Amino acid sequence: MRSENIHMFIFFIVISHSGRLLRDLVFFLLTVACLVSIQPEAVVAEPLTQEAFVALLEKRHPVFEKERLSSAIEEATQQGYLGDTDWNLSSSLTWSREEATITAFSPDLSTSLGLQTGLSKQFWETGGRLSAIYAINRSSSSFEEIPLFSYPDTFYENSVELQYAQPLLRNRGGKLSRLQYDLKGYDVDVSGIQAVENIEEFLAASISKYLDWVYLEEQKKIMSRRLDLSRREFERTQSKFNAYLVDSADVMRSKDALNTWRQNLGLVELQLTALKEELSVLVQSDVVLRAEPDFNLYTEHRFESLASARTKLERGSRLLKILELRKQQLDVNAIGVRETGKPDLSLIAAVTFKSAEGSAGESFDFDKKDAALGLQLSVPLENTTAKAEYQRTRLQTLQLGKERQDVMLSLNASLSSLHTQLRKLSEVLELNREQIESARLRTIEETKIYEQGRGDLTFVIMSRDNEESAKLTYAENALNYQKLWVQYQALMDELYGEGIVLGSEF
Repeated sequence: MRSENIHMFIFFIVISHSGRLLRDLVFFLLTVACLVSIQPEAVVAEPLTQEAFVALLEKRHPVFEKERLSSAIEEATQQGYLGDTDWNLSSSLTWSREEATITAFSPDLSTSLGLQTGLSKQFWETGGRLSAIYAINRSSSSFEEIPLFSYPDTFYENSVELQYAQPLLRNRGGKLSRLQYDLKGYDVDVSGIQAVENIEEFLAASISKYLDWVYLEEQKKIMSRRLDLSRREFERTQSKFNAYLVDSADVMRSKDALNTWRQNLGLVELQLTALKEELSVLVQSDVVLRAEPDFNLYTEHRFESLASARTKLERGSRLLKILELRKQQLDVNAIGVRETGKPDLSLIAAVTFKSAEGSAGESFDFDKKDAALGLQLSVPLENTTAKAEYQRTRLQTLQLGKERQDVMLSLNASLSSLHTQLRKLSEVLELNREQIESARLRTIEETKIYEQGRGDLTFVIMSRDNEESAKLTYAENALNYQKLWVQYQALMDELYGEGIVLGSEF
């Protein structure tokens, strides 16, 4: 009430009436007006929607980044296999000293110092390997007797060799060379899908807690209204008792009802405070402590038919996608197993440029050339390892097929259960609404009968309790419905992905 209206009302009373009681009333109203004028504005709680709650989780909770790192870790492991295609540098330095046992045609003492450096590279496209080797060697010889033929005391030798080995049967086309890299690619994809699945499970549990918060707030509102009714009923009954209109039994009944709802409200407020503390820790923000949930607990959702949902689930379930990727991985591994069972036939070609002279400068002419071309064959006679690996892969494929059937049955069973529960709960919620209306009308009638002196206050209290109990039951069933809807969304992989997918409202 605005202050000028209060002053006008007081002025009207003063000029219209007189007496001690009237002066007391004027003083009371002035006091109320002063208190209203100096009372600070009430703190309005911030609304927090389900989407905003999820956004806080995604921004602050470490589980999201943890799960996303899983795929990055697998991808980093896969990239490590690319090291097989890197150029590899090798080098060796050797020194040797040799004394001859027969000195007729050989030096008594020979020493040698050599350096060899090589580069090699594996080509996954063909399975071949290219290598280039450069070698330089310095040799010294000494003779106690003059040899029959001229033999230099010191000479230098340089050589460059290029060699390429190409598999013709096993690992042709580089199937075995890149096998581990290809297999790890499936692990990368699986870890990415599994990360989203894990996040969705976490979200389902967190949103369930958010819905508990919504439910407790609704409980608090219902019980606060009931407590206010009980308080007013107690005050009215006390006034009637003072006026000798009712007996003390009615006062005690109304007081018992008041105390009961005080206790009920206190318990709900305790649970609400504890849950808000838990949620504030979960989102790592105290915004929850200052907020109220902005969510319609009684919203009902449209969902497709059971047959349509089953088809959609079979085509798009993440769990089934993971199993399909595992099957593809086993198929690729089976190709590798068959490849290892083939004979190892390789074509090897090599060419060498070399020179040797008594002086270091002249030894770099590379005026001599060698060439070689050959076939190298290796055949495992028993092939025990390949056979065992092939048998293991075949059994794993069979097991994976059975696992897919098992997962599909579980998904269908869960879908049927959730679909039925949602449909039936929707009918129960309609009955709850009818029950609330019926209880409300009964309360009105019981109150009329009591006011006419033809009834008992007990029936009025019972009727009001039944009305509030019906509202609480409605809220509880609505909570169960919303939680089932979250489970349904998670089962259909609609809870997390590009964003939160909320159901349509009626």
